[in-house]
Amino acid sequence: MTARTRNPEATRAAILEAAEEVFLARGFGNASMSEIAKQAGVTKSLIHHHFGSKDALWDDVKMGRFSTYVDAQMAMLEDAEPSVELLRSSMKTFFGFLKDNPQMVRILAWVFLEQQQDECLKKDGQLIEAGTAKIREAQEQGDIRADVNPAFILFTMIGIVQHWFQDHAHMLEHLDPDLDRDAVDGAYLNDVLKIFFEGILPR
Repeated sequence: MTARTRNPEATRAAILEAAEEVFLARGFGNASMSEIAKQAGVTKSLIHHHFGSKDALWDDVKMGRFSTYVDAQMAMLEDAEPSVELLRSSMKTFFGFLKDNPQMVRILAWVFLEQQQDECLKKDGQLIEAGTAKIREAQEQGDIRADVNPAFILFTMIGIVQHWFQDHAHMLEHLDPDLDRDAVDGAYLNDVLKIFFEGILPR
């Protein structure tokens, strides 16, 4: 028995790290518990002991990254008054989260392709409902134009950010190769903030 397997927390962390790598490389259907066990340096039985099943392991991989972001966004929405600035802060937070967690871009893609009613989608649904409600309140106050569906505003904001990181490598091919990647990300965020938030202001 290795030092890792004698430490339950270290074992779980190693399994989750290996599982994330294998799941994202192969997708849930093509990922095998044998490969995950080999990558983590543990036995398959130990994975089952800690997580129960392949499905439960995949859920834990997704939730490990997603819940941190959702919980922070929910706290922001609950504590702040509805306004354009709240929406702007939420967009910046989402952008920063995907930039700091590039694996999450692929995890989100798998989550929405699978359309399984797991904890990730439940949390995402709660966040969408809370965000849409705040936008609607801001519309009622006259801070945001009222002739646009608040859910569409939210989905557009999410899409603008998410697509940048989904197609990041392709977009960078069309820009100056000597540009610093962080500088390009910052320039994109600044420009889309202008485009998006000028577009939702009252006419």
